[in-house]
Amino acid sequence: MKSTCLAAAHVFLIAFGAVSLHAGTVEFPGSVPVLLSNESVRKDLALTKSQCVSLDRLRADYKSAARMITAQSPDNAVGRKAANEALRQLNARYNAAALKALTAGQRQRLDQVGHQTLGGLMLFIPRIQGKLLLTEGQISAIEKIRGEGEAFADKVNRAFENGEIGLHERLESLRAWRVKQSEKILRVLTRAQKDSLRLMQGEEFKPA
Repeated sequence: MKSTCLAAAHVFLIAFGAVSLHAGTVEFPGSVPVLLSNESVRKDLALTKSQCVSLDRLRADYKSAARMITAQSPDNAVGRKAANEALRQLNARYNAAALKALTAGQRQRLDQVGHQTLGGLMLFIPRIQGKLLLTEGQISAIEKIRGEGEAFADKVNRAFENGEIGLHERLESLRAWRVKQSEKILRVLTRAQKDSLRLMQGEEFKPA
């Protein structure tokens, strides 16, 4: 079971890339078009051929637009902040379009799979915060963790752009941080909230 969860988590974490996660604006962590290109996810959600064609087009457009932003590679804090914001807005726009392509049932199932594989990272989503009745203090703590992640991602991405680390090291560093980030977020919850979170998981997701 543990190895299955780890494999499933890898499927979802690969959809993160270097996207910054801003509390209050997240409809789903990471890139939904990239995530929905995974065959295991498509099979689990029972996507139709027409949906897959539409999502493939969205993914290609998203990656092309993201490359245009990252290719600028600003060398100062102000420029990097502007690039991060542009990526965030791009991600939010394409996530909304990808989610709109799903049926209500598929959307619900995507949430369930997300709870199984991403754990605490799902708490970046305001509607999930609402379901768990998080206090203002808990939301502030999660926002602080999000901010730490954004700073870490910026540091890792700059190291990659400067040739200090390779692509594999960059991706593994970001994925490792997401795992740590999830663990830190879960520690913010009460036992009752953790129990409620587990009930949101639904049927087990089994990646190929």
